[in-house]
Amino acid sequence: MAKSGTLGARQKIKKTKKAVSGGLILLVVLFVGLALGYLRVKAEGIRLGYEISWNKKETEELLKENKTLRSEFMKAISADSLEGTAMELGFKFPTQEDIVYVEQKHILSDKME
Repeated sequence: MAKSGTLGARQKIKKTKKAVSGGLILLVVLFVGLALGYLRVKAEGIRLGYEISWNKKETEELLKENKTLRSEFMKAISADSLEGTAMELGFKFPTQEDIVYVEQKHILSDKME
């Protein structure tokens, strides 16, 4: 009978060891999963940081280009620039023969009719 009592104790120890090793494996798997999740979050944070930095740089470049284009536009629409462009295109200042005078009477009488 003593043998049967010791066999029961051995079986309990084996069951306890299996439960401990199963729990330990589960704990290790959980820890590795959490570690991988943490690394994924950190890597995504770094990637987003680089993307934000690139976007800020791109924004600064576009604002600089916008400022340059506005400056060029203001120069292009200035009176001196328009006059120079008109002269290059063959325009000229009007002479006395180019001026047509219209009597004001005709304009008013046409509007009243």
